[in-house]
Amino acid sequence: MKMNRLEYWIMNFDFGRKLYLRGIVQTLQEISQLPPRQKILEIGCGNGIGTRFIYEYFQPSQFIATEYDERLVEITKKKTNGKNILVEQADATAFRFADNEFDAVIGLSVLHHIPNWQKALNELRRIIKPNGLLIIKELSIETFETFFGKISRRFVEHPYDEMFRKDELIDYLKQTGFIVEVLTPHSMLGLLGDFYLVARKM
Repeated sequence: MKMNRLEYWIMNFDFGRKLYLRGIVQTLQEISQLPPRQKILEIGCGNGIGTRFIYEYFQPSQFIATEYDERLVEITKKKTNGKNILVEQADATAFRFADNEFDAVIGLSVLHHIPNWQKALNELRRIIKPNGLLIIKELSIETFETFFGKISRRFVEHPYDEMFRKDELIDYLKQTGFIVEVLTPHSMLGLLGDFYLVARKM
């Protein structure tokens, strides 16, 4: 789903996002232990800040960054100009890619934006190679049941009625043929109950 004006402004507040995302991407690389020179897909690349950190820390051989919002695709293209990164508009529930194409898919708080998240996970499983990794930092509906989360619901648009609970997401990953290897909390300033997750396709 596309962002409202507030979300779009937050997404393009580069200074804050650089501070926030560098640590997240570094942690994802450390807990996933993905070796360099892999073919990587990023879902929901936003304005490209996280994309640049993924390129820096994961050192992929091939890297495709995708984003649903066309405005952000153009911003990311400018921010990654000169790097070996292909940036394109895409729907995470219907990619153009072949089966078993990627060594890893990385997402930085993306799945909770997608109303049909089950279909998106099915699609990610399709394009990840056997033994490949899904590497994400994510939120669940529990985040928006906290005091801070209830306040944020007044300003930030999400598909709250369709959003998964954390256990529901993990159960669905297992049902679709993933093994969850890492699941650890990441709480931004103690306000959000978000988490890191690494799952391997079997």
